Amino acid sequence: DVLGDNTYDLKEEVASVQTPFQRIDIYNLIDPRDPSSSFFADYQRSLSNDGSYQAQHPELFAPNKVVFLDGVKQSSLKGDAGYHESLVHPCMFMHADPKRVAIIGGGEGATLREVLKHDTVEKCTMVEIDELMVMTSHKYLKEWSDCSDIVGSAEWCVDDPRADVRYEDAVAWFIDRFGEGVDEKEKKFDEDDYKPFDVIIMDALDPQVNIPFAEVLYKQPAFLQSI
Repeated sequence: DVLGDNTYDLKEEVASVQTPFQRIDIYNLIDPRDPSSSFFADYQRSLSNDGSYQAQHPELFAPNKVVFLDGVKQSSLKGDAGYHESLVHPCMFMHADPKRVAIIGGGEGATLREVLKHDTVEKCTMVEIDELMVMTSHKYLKEWSDCSDIVGSAEWCVDDPRADVRYEDAVAWFIDRFGEGVDEKEKKFDEDDYKPFDVIIMDALDPQVNIPFAEVLYKQPAFLQSI
């Protein structure tokens, strides 16, 4: 149990999926120790038809949806917007006219959602190795990748005409296209793949995560040179 011995007012498993790369656990939680969490009594009342404020506005008293990857808390619905807004918008606004954007990782779809809010963007390439993570997020974490309120977009951000999602190893993808020694005469991918990006956003592991792949993302010279 990824939640251990912690006591929750509500603990409801939404999904548990083992992908070729990681285990995904998703729970609906009401945590009495979390000041942002709903009160269980209010949540219960929101499910009724008693005409109360809670019943009329159940979305305000819903449990928090929390995502764990390999047993480590990754993100939550109450916090998703703030985290991904701060990840994306500062670098997007630093560029005068960001048209081509790359996302490394981003399987939940929330980083893509924030990028597509910028109407200057003509193409956003998201390179995520775990296709099942993307599909699981689409099924169980719809709020993370909902672009229905963006003019000209789609209900699922991946379906936005500007989105180009590649289910590949991002390290190899960048090295193969932008790494040192790539021969102009022997390019084997579409010409558009070799055009530089205006903004590159890392939405994978944090540098302090103590696993080998994090070392590759932040310390491998060939990869760092390619981006």
